Amino acid sequence: MTPQQTLYVSVSSKSLDTEASRNEQLEVRGTEEELAELRQLLDQVQRDDESTQFRAPIPYKSADHDKATDQFNGDLLKLYEVVYKLGTARTREHIRQMDILTKLQDTDYDYPGYER
Repeated sequence: MTPQQTLYVSVSSKSLDTEASRNEQLEVRGTEEELAELRQLLDQVQRDDESTQFRAPIPYKSADHDKATDQFNGDLLKLYEVVYKLGTARTREHIRQMDILTKLQDTDYDYPGYER
């Protein structure tokens, strides 16, 4: 069995650290493979963020019809799903309070780690 590590995720700075800081950080526990997936998602959200920032100053470009923005939003939700899955009870509660994962609103949803 692969041992689990405890790391701290900062979604806003798109980082994964071994030590908690004073900034918003979400505690997660996972295997090396699970944490590698999380790192990949953080990298993808960073790339998405960079892609959308080039479109932001264009006054005639509506963000609600922008594929880059849709990609960013979708990948950000995937990131929060993985953070929820790997998160501690406190992390999962914080994400539930954010009310961004619609699957958590469906009480019939069978999701590992989902407390009924």
